[in-house]
Amino acid sequence: MKYKNIINKSFTALLMGAALLATGCSKDDFAEINTNPASIGTPNVPYLLTQAQVSYQPFDYLLWYYDGIYTTQFVQSYTPAGSFGDRFNEMGALGGNGSQFLGVRKYEKEIEDVISRLDKGNQYAAMKGITNVLSISLAINDADMFGSMPYSEASMLKYGGPLTPKYDTQEELFNEWLQELDADIAAFKDPDQIQAGANDIVYGGDLSKWTKFANGLKLKIAVRLLHQNKAKALEIAKEVGASQDNIMSGLADDYIYNRGTDVNDGKNGDYAYQTGNGLNVQASSKNVIDFMKKNKDPRMLVMFTKNSYNAEVIQAFFDAQAAGDTRCSVPKYILDNVETTTDAAGHKHFKAWKGDGEPWVRYYGIPVGKNLDDDARYIGDDNYFVTTRWTVTVGDASKTYRPYSTFNEELMRGRVDFTFPTKPGGRVIQDTDDNPWWGMTMSTAEMNLYLAELKTLGADLPKTAQDYFTTALRASAEEYNRLATLNKIPYYSDTQCYDGLQDKPVVYGENEINDMLAHSDYQLTGNKSADLEKIYIQQYLHFYYLPIDQFVTVRRSGVPKVGSTLIPWVNIKESNQIPRRFYQVQPDEREKMRTQMEEAFSEQGFTFCDGTRPETLNAERVWYDKGAPAFGEGPNY
Repeated sequence: MKYKNIINKSFTALLMGAALLATGCSKDDFAEINTNPASIGTPNVPYLLTQAQVSYQPFDYLLWYYDGIYTTQFVQSYTPAGSFGDRFNEMGALGGNGSQFLGVRKYEKEIEDVISRLDKGNQYAAMKGITNVLSISLAINDADMFGSMPYSEASMLKYGGPLTPKYDTQEELFNEWLQELDADIAAFKDPDQIQAGANDIVYGGDLSKWTKFANGLKLKIAVRLLHQNKAKALEIAKEVGASQDNIMSGLADDYIYNRGTDVNDGKNGDYAYQTGNGLNVQASSKNVIDFMKKNKDPRMLVMFTKNSYNAEVIQAFFDAQAAGDTRCSVPKYILDNVETTTDAAGHKHFKAWKGDGEPWVRYYGIPVGKNLDDDARYIGDDNYFVTTRWTVTVGDASKTYRPYSTFNEELMRGRVDFTFPTKPGGRVIQDTDDNPWWGMTMSTAEMNLYLAELKTLGADLPKTAQDYFTTALRASAEEYNRLATLNKIPYYSDTQCYDGLQDKPVVYGENEINDMLAHSDYQLTGNKSADLEKIYIQQYLHFYYLPIDQFVTVRRSGVPKVGSTLIPWVNIKESNQIPRRFYQVQPDEREKMRTQMEEAFSEQGFTFCDGTRPETLNAERVWYDKGAPAFGEGPNY
C-alpha cells in the first residue's frame, strides 16, 4: 500500500534502466548502433542480474526499526526493556514493508524488455527467472501486511505501462505468483540457458539451487492458502515434495549472502556492511528464553546476546557491597546460578557457575506482561526493571550492567562496536572491527518446516512429518551457527573469551544440536494438535531473523497459545486489540493513486486509519487471514 513509493520507484526505474544500459562516452562505443539505427547494443543481462541481487533487501533498516518493533512485540517474541505499556498495540511510523519488491522488480522488467528484443532472448529466461524469484520473495511479505497491492502493472511505466498501476487482489497475486514460479522453474531446467556464472553472487549460476528457492516460495504461498483453499495448499505440497531435487537440503542450498563490497558513498548504500543505523534493539522474552534453555537449544546462544554479568562483573558487585554500597545488587535469578565462597570478613567471592555453566547461565529474558515495572515480583530480589541497582561505582568509575539478553544486532549489521563487560575502572576490551554482513532468506529449515506442517495436515508426501521436522531443526541450528560465524558476533570464538572472565564461546557443533533434538519438545508424537503446536513454535523461533514471517506464522496459527507448556501466550490485552495488518491513512486528493487505493480498500472491506486503531486493524483482515484463529487461540484447521 506504499503508493507513493510505487509511483516514485516507477520513475526511478525509468532513469535507472537507461543508466544501466549506458556503456560509455566514446563514439567508438556506439559505432554499431550508429551504423544501424535498427540495432541495439549487446545487453549486459548478467550485470542487471547482479544489480537485482544487490537490490534484494528483505532486511531493510526501516523494516527493523519500525515494522519489526511492532510485530515482534505483537507476537511477544521481544519485550520492551521497561515492560509492555498500555499502548504497545498502537503503531507510529511504518518502515520498508509494502514496497520492498520494487527494488528488484525494476531490474526484472528491464531484463524482460531487453531479452524480448533479442533474436535468442529466450536463452536469458533463467536470468529473468532469478530476478522474478527474488521479486516474489519480497512481494509475498509486502502483501502479508497490506493485502491487495500493485504487482502485475508495477514498474511498467518505462515500457508503456500505466502511471497508476492497478491493485491485484491477494487471491490474484497468489495465482499469478504460482504461475510465474512454475515458468521460472521450467526455465531453470532448460539446458540451453546462458549461465550467469559469477554474476550470480550467491549460487554462481547453479540453476538447480534456484529451482529449490522457487519451490520454497511455492510452499510459502501454500501455507498462506490453508484457510482459504486447503486442497490447493496440499496439492502444492505434493508437487514440491515429489522430488528431493525440489527441496533445499543443507547450507549449500540456503540463500546465505553478502550483498556486495561497495563502501558507503552516500548514494548506493553500504552494501557490504548492511546498515550503519541502529535497529531499535529489544529485550528477549522470558518465555522464549526459558523454553530454549530447558531444551538446550543452542540457537539461543547466537540469536540473543549474553547479559553483562560475567564472573568479573559479579565479583565487582560483591566488592562494592563489601565496601558499603547497599544499593547495588545482583538479581536473584542470576545468583541462583553462582557458587560463592565467603572469607573471614564476610566478603563473598565468585567461585564458579552452577547449573549448565557458561554460556547458558548468561541468558535471561524479561517477563511478558503489562506494567510489570510496578509489580513487586519483578522489582524485588528478582529485579528486571530497577536499573539503578545494576550500577556499580568504584571511586570515580561507574558502570551499569544489563542482566537480561537482547536481540543480537550483529546478526543484522556489520558495523557494530561491542564493549565486553568488565569491572568499573578495569580494562577496556572492545571489538571495533567492521565485518561484512551476511544474511539469509529462503532456507532448508524453512522449507522443511512447511513440509512438516503440510504433512501433518494431510499432504501426500513421501517422508514422515518427523523426518521433515528433524531435518528442519538440524538445519536451523546449523544455519544460525553459520550466520554467527560469518558475522563474527560477540563471543563467536575462543579469541573473544578472556582469561579471568570464565567466558565460553557461543558457537556450537553437532553434539549440541543432537542434544537439542533429543528433547521431547522437539519430537512429534502423532497427536495432530500437539504436533502442529510444536511445528509452529519452531517456525516462530526460526523466523526471529525475519519479523514479518514470524508475525504471519503467529497470525495464521494462533501459536504461541494460551496455557501452553511450550511457549505460552500471555493475554496482555484482549486478542481483538492486537493488529493483524498494517494501516494506511486516507490518501490526499492530489495523490495519483487515490482512486486505485480507495477501490482496493473498499473491495477488501478496509478502513483508512492511522496506527492508533488496533481494533480496526484486527477486525479487517487480509484475504488469506480470514478464518484464521485469534492470537493465542491455537490451530483451528
